[in-house]
Amino acid sequence: MTTHPNVLLVMSDQQRPDTLGFRGETPCRTPHMDRLAREGVSFDRAMTPCPLCLPSRAALFTGLYPHENDMLDNTTSALETCQLLETFRGGGYEVSYAGKWHLGQDNIDRFTDRAAGDSTALYSDWCKERGLVDGWTFNDPRVRTHRQPSMSTPVALPLDMAPETTNDAYIADIAIDHLRTRDRSRPFFQVCSFNGPHPPFVIPEPYFSMYDPADAVRPPNFGPRPGEPAANETSYYRRLFLDHGEDFEAWRKSYAVYWGFTSLIDDQLGRILNALEAEGTLDDTIVIYLSDHGENLGAHGLWHKMVGYEESIRVPLIFRLPGRISNGLRSDMPSSLVDVAPTLARLCDLPSRPEWRGRDLSGVMAGEEAPDLGREMFAMHRPLGDWMGTVPWRMIEADRKKLIWHLDGAVELFDLEADPFELNDLAASPGAADLRRDLLARLHDLMAEVADPRIEDFAAIA
Repeated sequence: MTTHPNVLLVMSDQQRPDTLGFRGETPCRTPHMDRLAREGVSFDRAMTPCPLCLPSRAALFTGLYPHENDMLDNTTSALETCQLLETFRGGGYEVSYAGKWHLGQDNIDRFTDRAAGDSTALYSDWCKERGLVDGWTFNDPRVRTHRQPSMSTPVALPLDMAPETTNDAYIADIAIDHLRTRDRSRPFFQVCSFNGPHPPFVIPEPYFSMYDPADAVRPPNFGPRPGEPAANETSYYRRLFLDHGEDFEAWRKSYAVYWGFTSLIDDQLGRILNALEAEGTLDDTIVIYLSDHGENLGAHGLWHKMVGYEESIRVPLIFRLPGRISNGLRSDMPSSLVDVAPTLARLCDLPSRPEWRGRDLSGVMAGEEAPDLGREMFAMHRPLGDWMGTVPWRMIEADRKKLIWHLDGAVELFDLEADPFELNDLAASPGAADLRRDLLARLHDLMAEVADPRIEDFAAIA
C-alpha cells in the first residue's frame, strides 16, 4: 500500500441512506454501493451540517461549517478557499473534478487541475448536437411547480433517451476520461459529482419501471404532525407537498422512481469502479461515497430538504481502502461531512488544518479507536428568502437525543432511539425538562465555539 493512495470521491445529490441496498430498508438495489460497504466502512449515522446543496458541499470541501466561510446562500455564495482540494494539490496530487460543483461561478479552476461537466447548458447542447431530447430534465415544465420560484415537484415521468446519454452517465464518462488521461507520475484526487437522484424524477427505462409503486410503504411520519412548529405550516415546501397530494397513493410512483434513479447512479458508480479495477489501481485508491443531504419525500408533510429531521439530514458515508481500514464494518458513530477532510488527510499522510471542525475517522475505521457513540453533532439552516415561509434553525444531537431550535422560539426535542420517525415531540414534556435544558446549554456552547452569528438571538430567545 502506497503512502499516498489515490482518492476517488463520488457524491450523489439528495440521496437518503435508506436507499442503500445493504441496509435493507427499502426495495432499492445498489450492488456497487453495497460492495463498497462490504469491503470498507459505512457510517450509518452520518449527517450533513446543512441540508442544502451549496452549504453542505462547502462544508465537505472546506472542513468548516457553512456560516464560517459565508456559504449559506444556495445561489450567490462562492468559495474563496477550498481547503480539502488545496491540501491535496499542495501535497502533489492531480485534482480533477467531474460534474456538479455548485460552489460559485468561474472559480473551480482555482482549486483543480481539470474540471468539466458542471454546466447543464453545455450538457443540453451536447444532447441537441446528437439529436437527443434535452436530458437536463429541470428544463421540462411538466415537472416544475406553477408557484414562484418555480421548483421541481414529485411528479415522475419517463425520459425518452438511453441510460448512457443521461446527465449522470455523461458525468461518469468525464470522470472515467479524467482517470484514463491523468498524469501517472502523481497520485490522483478525482471527484465525480452526480446530479441525481435529486428531482426531477425523470429517468429512462429500465430504471423508470424498475420498482413497483405498490412496494412503497407509507412512512409513519408521512404528512403533517400535530403540534408541529409554525414554520412547517407556513413553509413553501408544505404547499408543494399539498399540491402533489396528502394521500400517500399520489407519492408511491415518486418513491419508486426515486429508487430507480438511485439504481441508475449506482450503475454509474460501478462503471467508474470497473475502470479502476481494469487498470489495477482500485485497491490503491481510497473510494468515498456520500451525498450532500437527504430528501423528505413527504415526511412531516414536506417536500425536498432544508429541515432538521432525519430524512433531510442523514446521508450515506462509505469509505473503502483495503489494508488500511476494516472490511464490512457498519459504524453507529455519529459522523458529519466535515469529517471527510481530516480523515482523508490522515489516510494520505498529508497535514491536517487547525481550522477544520471535523474529526479524523481513520482510527475508528481501522479498529484502533473506540467509536464515540455519544458525540455531539451540529447542523443549521438559513432560509433562502421570505418566500420560503420558514425561519433559521440550529440542531444538536447527542446520545441519540435531538433538539432543534427555531429562531421564532419554537423548540423540538426527540428521543431518536425510541422515536426514530420523530413523531413525539418531548419539548413541552415535564419529564424531559432536564434533557431540554441540558441540550439547550450544550447547543449554546457549540454555537459559541463556532462563532455562530445567531448566538445572541439564541441567548435572548432560548
